[in-house]
Amino acid sequence: MSDVNCEPVSNVYLGHDNAVTVVPYSDITERTVYDMSVVTEVQASLDLLSSVSEGDDITASSNDAPITVWWEQVDVGTPDEEWRIHMKAGLFVGVTPGDYKLRIVLFDPPHTNGLVLTDSVQVTVVAVP
Repeated sequence: MSDVNCEPVSNVYLGHDNAVTVVPYSDITERTVYDMSVVTEVQASLDLLSSVSEGDDITASSNDAPITVWWEQVDVGTPDEEWRIHMKAGLFVGVTPGDYKLRIVLFDPPHTNGLVLTDSVQVTVVAVP
């Protein structure tokens, strides 16, 4: 089972570079970080909490330009080594202020159809006057 290490609600600002960052776990109980060394793409989608329609989520991918979704390995060679996934949700094309549920999907050779890492991270996109 995959899960993430994050705050229950993250705030980002519409039109700004603030990022939501998650640590992907393959086993959260054991705190085993998912090995992203062969990941080829990360997709993220924002779905309004108030939405009752399917397919109206706002999507972004690590393959998009400009880059709004990316991952990196940090603290390499130390006991704190881990992977992190970053998403500039306030810059996703078509996003508006509101409360969203964030879904993160990883693609790698074992998961060619995508592995849903999580679909329960709450993100608030804040309007900036």
